[in-house]
Amino acid sequence: MISWRFLAELLASEDRSARLSLESELFSEAGQFDRGCPTFVRVQSKSEQSLVFRSVEKPQIAVLGLSLELYQRAIPGYMERLQRQLHRYVEALRPLADVKSTSLCYQQSRVAQAITDAERADVDAVLLVPLSYTASGMSLAPLLASSRPIIVWNTQEAEHISDDYSFDTLLMNHVTQGTQDLTNALCRSGRAFGMESGHFKDQAALAKLEEWLRAARTARFARTIRVGILGHPFQDMGDFAIDDMMMTGRWGPVVIGLSVPELARLAGSSPADEVAAMAARDRSEFDVAVDLTESIHAHSAALEWGLRRLVADNRLDAMTFNFLDLIEDGRFETLPFLGVNKLIGEGLGYAGEGDVVTAAHMAQMRQLCGTANFTEMFTVDYAANRMLMMHMQECNPALARADRKIRLVRKEFWAPGIQPYVGMHFTLQPGPATLSCVTTVVGGGLGYLAYETRIADRPPLQNLDVPHWMVEFDEPVSDFLTRYSLAGGTHHLVAVPGHQARALSRLARLQGIGFQEL
Repeated sequence: MISWRFLAELLASEDRSARLSLESELFSEAGQFDRGCPTFVRVQSKSEQSLVFRSVEKPQIAVLGLSLELYQRAIPGYMERLQRQLHRYVEALRPLADVKSTSLCYQQSRVAQAITDAERADVDAVLLVPLSYTASGMSLAPLLASSRPIIVWNTQEAEHISDDYSFDTLLMNHVTQGTQDLTNALCRSGRAFGMESGHFKDQAALAKLEEWLRAARTARFARTIRVGILGHPFQDMGDFAIDDMMMTGRWGPVVIGLSVPELARLAGSSPADEVAAMAARDRSEFDVAVDLTESIHAHSAALEWGLRRLVADNRLDAMTFNFLDLIEDGRFETLPFLGVNKLIGEGLGYAGEGDVVTAAHMAQMRQLCGTANFTEMFTVDYAANRMLMMHMQECNPALARADRKIRLVRKEFWAPGIQPYVGMHFTLQPGPATLSCVTTVVGGGLGYLAYETRIADRPPLQNLDVPHWMVEFDEPVSDFLTRYSLAGGTHHLVAVPGHQARALSRLARLQGIGFQEL
């Protein structure tokens, strides 16, 4: 079974090659990923049903090097030199992306064929690399007809202009004018695209380009998100209210209605041996409170088993539920928070109270950033400029502190007839983090808000036995809270490790969604 410590090691790794190695180990352990499967493959074992959600893979791209037919006719051997140059650029891209095809294009027919091939290969993005001056009219029509996200990479081979600069140097390093011709035409045509400039060996510039490529992959992923809702949205909770069809049309996620009676049936039919094995693994993986009885654990494990079946049967990338609907149904002995947290740790997007918007956003932020978490702002510490973050119980255990085991605790619930459930008690690994939300703006459009902060280095509060964590600010927390509310921020948020506002801004541009960094 994949350990939370392993995931923490993966997320903490800042070295790209080390991170890719860890990701490879993670997904080989989790199960064989199938790109043809809409969401995940289900791996059945004797003792457990486990889910493998769509993995966070390198983007797949088609690279189009752009030049000019005039140069092909007028300068013997020039295209061959550009082809070799393009090959060197592609080698620099391989750590960032899976390059499915490379084409040198100096005629519109070549651009059209390369775009057709990219569509057939189902790549995540088309990367345009001007290799010399290139006239926009050659490329514009095929690009406008393409459904792939477009990224323009403005790079060159010369890193500086030396005293021995010659016409040949110019010949191999004059791309800026063609880049500007192309990007102007794309802007005037209303075609969204990404753009990055920098030398092809500059690691900082390559890291920014990688953000664009991941954003392109995430934008395509968002168009296929299946977000399930169990029950109804919490009555009068208006900040996440949305027109489902508008959400699908403008953003992409599709809302799937889930059956509360079906979850009750699945939990009730859970195999006793598998439930017992799941509980046994919990007791070996986590620190268990002494008052957490086997009976309470069995009830939560049975509900987890049913929840896993419900998620698998509906091919969900994300889900949300309203706990009130489960209570009012009358068939549930307890609530499914243990299963929710474990599924979040395995890759499920989630939000509470029937909030399909934030659940879908969490699923796409996992694709963009590697992992994600659902949260709310609770109590403010005005004296120390920090804030307590949590929800009722839901939190991503893959982000828990690496220096202590997650504790399973007995949690009472206030509703009559609801038995105690298995909860988790932990806090998060300290370090930089980004908070974000999706809000509906005046006129019915969508917008992202983002704020970069950091998770405080603190042990869990002993008298607050639910997952929780604190963010701390380098400005008065009151100023942030005022800006957040004036911008229309929602009370449900997604948190990701690291400073990721720029990455989200790139996704927003490719999706045609508004963005504001607070």
